[in-house]
Amino acid sequence: MKKPLPADLQRWSEELAADPRSLAFLPLARAYRRQNRPDAAMRLCLRGLEHHPDNADAHGLLALLYIDRGDYARAADEWSFVLRLDPSNFDALRGLGFCHLENGELQQARERLERASLIRPDDEAVREALRFVADRMDAEDARAGSEPWMETPAPAGTAEAANDIVSAAPEPAVLPEPDPWAPAEQPAAGSAPRAGQPAVQAGSAFAVPDPARLFEAIVTGPVLGALLLDTRGMVLAGALDDVGGAADALAAVLGSVTGEAARTAAMLGLGAWEGLLIEAGSAVLHLAPAGDDAVILLVARSGAPAGWMMRSAAHAASLAQEFLEAYA
Repeated sequence: MKKPLPADLQRWSEELAADPRSLAFLPLARAYRRQNRPDAAMRLCLRGLEHHPDNADAHGLLALLYIDRGDYARAADEWSFVLRLDPSNFDALRGLGFCHLENGELQQARERLERASLIRPDDEAVREALRFVADRMDAEDARAGSEPWMETPAPAGTAEAANDIVSAAPEPAVLPEPDPWAPAEQPAAGSAPRAGQPAVQAGSAFAVPDPARLFEAIVTGPVLGALLLDTRGMVLAGALDDVGGAADALAAVLGSVTGEAARTAAMLGLGAWEGLLIEAGSAVLHLAPAGDDAVILLVARSGAPAGWMMRSAAHAASLAQEFLEAYA
């Protein structure tokens, strides 16, 4: 990879300062990683993913940064997310293969590495890893059949090989979001929605069987649930089923937090606030505005991958917008 010049770093920094949504965060974060500034690279990458949650290159770079920290579990989560966006992404297949190999998961490692080999058959790291996997699996078969065997040590550089992966995937297409709601009859015009009844505006294509189920589609993996709150902290829609019955109390407390976030951003001249990430001992919380009079609260288990949180937050924002428009 060509080493960026100081002028490049300055240009990318100026682009980001002028437009926080700029994709200049990617080359700048890569440059920081090359300069052994992992914390700065991580911050840039996470901030960029807030604006571009479906960017496969950004998730791939985040995986590399986790590998640099020795956090193979989170790296594997990020590469798995890349494969959801781009099933043929070579770097993600190879990276996951090395993660499985590091964990001794030989069958999974072979499957990922074989798919990577079909894409780039001349990649020496993949070929060496596949030879090692085959030797290990043959040895395990022999041990199961007759005599014990001495475990073969992993080839030098197996763990470090993932550090050399350079994310070069093309800009991914945004995958269509599944429609989690079955068609429902519309209530009479002007009638107020009730729990268990569709929340829908006459003539609208959006229908929610139950406001409490608004965010049901995103409650997967580490995500525990989401709430749509008004500015007073009152719950408008959504549910949290795994927070000890404290959903209303949590909503009321965090409702005031968003006001502080808006005031702080204004006082510092940062513009309108777009999101707030809170990492606690037992959970990760993400807050984001939904129009002028509502807020979305997303709750996930502690240690939830950042990429998963950003993707879920973007999906929640889309659902909330449709829900609020149905009431307009």
